[in-house]
Amino acid sequence: MKIFLSPHPTMSHLRTFTPAYNDGTRPLELTDDEFMEQVIKRNIEVGNLEADAPVYIVEQSTLPTEFGEAWEWDGSAVVINMTKAQALHMDDIRRVRDAELVKLDVPFMKALEDGDTDAQATLKTKKQELRDIPQTFDLTTDTPEELKQKWPEGLPKE
Repeated sequence: MKIFLSPHPTMSHLRTFTPAYNDGTRPLELTDDEFMEQVIKRNIEVGNLEADAPVYIVEQSTLPTEFGEAWEWDGSAVVINMTKAQALHMDDIRRVRDAELVKLDVPFMKALEDGDTDAQATLKTKKQELRDIPQTFDLTTDTPEELKQKWPEGLPKE
């Protein structure tokens, strides 16, 4: 099934538009290509798409399955900008890391209240290790598939 993409007007990624090929209001005499042109025109009319925006028609099955906000048009196909994909993946890691930091707050406070310096030291070290992840975890990879597999040891996977 063909869909179309266009650069987002205020962000740096591609937007996807999926025509409703099976919509009951679609005129039966239109081919899929004619219907696609009609859908593009309608999206311009209602303001979902800028009149001068580039539009890329592609087979949906050719699109990457990951890192949608890192998609870019290379002139003939959608590719994943690895720098953007790495930043998105680190955002996911940070989100999980932040939740793990929150989970350590109560045990740390209890250790403080109890005067348990050993527990305080252990928790302090663990919290610092979590805080250091964005600066120390290397996301350098060649492919999106490799990137998706990279995850800090000991951090729960989403």
